[in-house]
Amino acid sequence: MSQPFRSSVSYVSSIWADISLEYKEDHILLRSFEPLTVLSSALWGGGLSKATHFVNWKVPLTYRCEDPAQMTQNQLVAWGYPPESTIGLQTAAKLTHAAVTEEEGDRFRMICCATAGTSNGARAGKARRTFSAYQCGTINIFLLLDAHLTSAAMVNSIITATEAKAAALQDLGIIDEQGNIATGTTTDSVVFAVSQNIRYGAPHQFAGTATTIGNTVGRLVYQAVYEAIATQEEP
Repeated sequence: MSQPFRSSVSYVSSIWADISLEYKEDHILLRSFEPLTVLSSALWGGGLSKATHFVNWKVPLTYRCEDPAQMTQNQLVAWGYPPESTIGLQTAAKLTHAAVTEEEGDRFRMICCATAGTSNGARAGKARRTFSAYQCGTINIFLLLDAHLTSAAMVNSIITATEAKAAALQDLGIIDEQGNIATGTTTDSVVFAVSQNIRYGAPHQFAGTATTIGNTVGRLVYQAVYEAIATQEEP
C-alpha cells in the first residue's frame, strides 16, 4: 500500500508505465497514454465511454451547486483537460491521503487509487432520509486495468469492488447515523477503466472473488479504501 501524495506530487506505476498520477492541490489527475474503455458512475463522463484523463476534484464541505456536471465541465476546460475524454469525480476527502495499490497477475496489470471520507456513512438496505438528487462522491475508487474483459466481467468487477469497499468499512467499524455498520457513504463513485488489450488473448469472462482477476480487484480495493479511511485524521 502507498500514499504517494503525502510526500510527493507525482506517482508513476512500477508495473504499467503508461499510467501516471499527479497531485494538483485541488485535484488528482490519473492519465493514460492510450484511451481506456470506461464503465463508471462518474459525475462527468459516467456510463460507458472512452477516456485518457481521470480527475478526482476536491470541493469544500460547503459546496453547493445546482448543476455539478456543468461546473465540472467548466473546471476541466479551465485546467486544460479535454472534456470529451475525461472522467470527473468530486470529493471532500483529503487528496493527500489517497491510497494507491497495484499488482500484475494472470493476464492483467491493475492499479487502484482511492480517496475516502466517511462523515456521511450509510448502510444500504436500511430506511433513511433520502433526496431526489445528491451528488459529490465521498469514497471515490479508480480501477485501471491493462487487460481484456467482456462487458459482463467489467460489471462483475464493479460488484466485486463494491463488496471490497463494504468489507473495509466493516473491518474499520464505520457506522451510519443510526449506529449500523456502514456499507459505503451516501455519495460514493467508482470508475473502472480497461485497456481491452488483445495481446492477452481470450478475455476474462468473470471477475468474481474466486477468479484471479476478481480476487485482485477485491484485495486492491480493500487495501486502498482501508488505508485512505484509516489515515483520514492524520496530518
